[in-house]
Amino acid sequence: MISDMLTVTVLVGILSSGIRLATPYLYAAIGETFGQRSGVLNLGVDGQMLLGAFSAFYVVYRTGNLGLAVLVALLVGALMGLAMAFVTVNLHAEQGISGIGFYLFGLGMSDLLFQKLIGTVETVNGFPKVDIPVLSSLPYLGEIFFTHNILVYIAYLLVPLS
Repeated sequence: MISDMLTVTVLVGILSSGIRLATPYLYAAIGETFGQRSGVLNLGVDGQMLLGAFSAFYVVYRTGNLGLAVLVALLVGALMGLAMAFVTVNLHAEQGISGIGFYLFGLGMSDLLFQKLIGTVETVNGFPKVDIPVLSSLPYLGEIFFTHNILVYIAYLLVPLS
């Protein structure tokens, strides 16, 4: 009986964490979907994510402003996307090769900036959880789907809209 309860508790925790941790990848996949529809294959999405994530982390680390951090991450991702579009469309570079180059640039630059500007592992506070009334109190499903931060709920809304 206790082992069954622990199994359910662990499973609910894993699924809830999985949704929270997969949300940045969902945002990247939605963005890449729009890029693919326009005819650009961007293999550098992970590099964009890394630079955007570092930028957001650094803004929160220095200012504590979560909203500004999201805006900076969006700006960095957009600039990387524009650079990728310029290289592939205007300079006629091969999309796959330039995408891998952008990935490696994002990987290296985010690591370099972290080492030079931060140096050691630090933590910052993220967005607080927002429990959706009634839905968050559903057994199991409530904790899995409806006890997350606002960025997860925005992702829920963006999926059908895209």
